Amino acid sequence: MGSAPSPLNADIDEIVRSALAEHRVPGCSVAVAHGGRHWYGAYGLARVDPELPFLPDTRIPVASMTKPFTATAVMALVEAGAVDLDAPIRRYLPDFKVADEEAAETATVRHLLTHRAGWQGDEAESVDDRGAGALAAQVAGYAVLPQTLPPGTTFSYCNTGLDVAGRLAEVVGGDAFESIVERTILEPLGMTHSTFFAERVVSAPAAAGHVREDDGTLRPVQDPWLLPRGVNPAGGLISSARDQLRWMRWWLGDLDVPGPLTPETRERMIGELVPLGSTAATGLGWHADHLPGGMRSVSHEGSLRGTATVCRFVPEAGLAVVVLTNADDGQLLFRAVTDRLFAELAGIRKPDRKVDRRVAEPVLAAYPGVYEATNHKHEGARVEVTAGSGTLRLRVWAPHVEDPYDMSAGQVEGDEFAVVDGPWRDEPLTFLRTAAGDLLGVRIAGRVLLRAGGPS
Repeated sequence: MGSAPSPLNADIDEIVRSALAEHRVPGCSVAVAHGGRHWYGAYGLARVDPELPFLPDTRIPVASMTKPFTATAVMALVEAGAVDLDAPIRRYLPDFKVADEEAAETATVRHLLTHRAGWQGDEAESVDDRGAGALAAQVAGYAVLPQTLPPGTTFSYCNTGLDVAGRLAEVVGGDAFESIVERTILEPLGMTHSTFFAERVVSAPAAAGHVREDDGTLRPVQDPWLLPRGVNPAGGLISSARDQLRWMRWWLGDLDVPGPLTPETRERMIGELVPLGSTAATGLGWHADHLPGGMRSVSHEGSLRGTATVCRFVPEAGLAVVVLTNADDGQLLFRAVTDRLFAELAGIRKPDRKVDRRVAEPVLAAYPGVYEATNHKHEGARVEVTAGSGTLRLRVWAPHVEDPYDMSAGQVEGDEFAVVDGPWRDEPLTFLRTAAGDLLGVRIAGRVLLRAGGPS
């Protein structure tokens, strides 16, 4: 199905349908707000076998798009004076532990919300428990998480850190994490189609995730719906495009309902930015890209095996776009749709970032090697970097994925590169150095991997 005619100055049907055809995604839902007007639409199939249509109210796990909700719940406690952002985590969770005792003692609440805690960010094992104690048990299990870098060193995407933040909200707020988010965010904003519990939407329209087989066909999978309760703060929310647009409109100041935070605290979350490369930054639960004219593109993506989703807004332009897809390579579609809508509705185009695909061999010679994630039990992420013919080549092994991903990267500036092909196209790739200038590691997909054998 499509949608009602858009009151916005863009042919959204054409934009979305062309992206669906190009990227061969089963379906998606899209929601847009601009200048006080808003629109919803849905396209294609929510499930390919049996065929079910995508609707604006189709529920789908939004994965890491949950993280700004967790950060907002914590910031409501900050606003109430119950939590200090720069206090150690142990002020609120006295028994908190990771493998490095000094990190456990010194890491702060702010480090959790800005992904700078420095310990292992992707936990391979989760507590298989749906009870109210699942989050407490999950965080207790982090006592063995190894440290990659000291807290506060740099951004390294950290699911485990957001779980700790959710547990902190639970303890200080005196209620289950999910109940706190429902009471302080979902209910006040009228997000009636959003929940952390799949059993609450069994009779509602819902999308299956889909993975692409080697021959290009799509197969439905249940994986996105089966997350353990203990990781809900990092990525457990189930929602719809209509609900996510209400969330976006609240961030734009366009939703006339009482919300969980004052405008001043909302601005803190997207204004207190930690630089991350030449144009990107991380806020409190949000990512931001600096645009020409002093504008900011604030966003969060979500991905699970079978789904890829995004919400993106520009507060200075009164513009927000939500795209929820049901394919694990759907990020190519949502980037195409959001980029075109930003350009056509508000004249906002991606900064002209020159990526040099042919780099002098002496420059490239510094980077080849093996970069690995620290991991206490299971084989973690690993990247093998080689150089030749003026380009960097990457072979990426992800946890629990049998075959590696092969891709190439071009140079943006200095130690900043970008992937130039495949489903990770445009993904930033940054090589990190010690204070002495030695090569320390690489950040890819937001995660820091250290060079095997230490700095060189």
